[in-house]
Amino acid sequence: LPEKSIVYCCFNNHYKITPYIFNAWMNILKKVDKSIIWIYVDKKYAQENLKKEAKNREIDPNRIKFAEKENIEDHIERMKLADIFLDTWPYNAHTTASDAIRVGLPIVTLIGNSFASRVAASILNTVKLNNLIAKKLEDYENIAIELGKNKEKLQDIRDKLKSAENDSILFDSSHFTKNLENLFNELIL
Repeated sequence: LPEKSIVYCCFNNHYKITPYIFNAWMNILKKVDKSIIWIYVDKKYAQENLKKEAKNREIDPNRIKFAEKENIEDHIERMKLADIFLDTWPYNAHTTASDAIRVGLPIVTLIGNSFASRVAASILNTVKLNNLIAKKLEDYENIAIELGKNKEKLQDIRDKLKSAENDSILFDSSHFTKNLENLFNELIL
């Protein structure tokens, strides 16, 4: 990965990358100089198609970097190398969103009406970062562009994520377990 670039990433499965969201990613790259997008695509045909589509949108295909399948420990470690996670739509990141937040990687997501398009927003709300949730595609692009251009704001969000690890119920397994046990007890009684 280039050291002096903003590294956008998406480690969702490649079948979640729709033309709608890919076009937004290319618009973001156009507006953030020296930025790249690092995406999980382990199929050569998909890599070739995405590079072709980038070129069709006047983006240098070399600004797309591909991540391959890794074991979970290495996957979590590589997430720490990115700056901003760009979520897919209409099928958001689920476990991947939780992993990203856990390592301090901000997520920009576009919320929809279905469960599958609301998961990342739910996670962001839990860590009090609802300012990273867009309701329109234009807002999604603008949030990602602003974070890519404003390193101070990006660092502030990363700092909030670090404190969320201690303060948020998202990371409080004991609290979750107790609530789940109470729910089970209510169902039984």
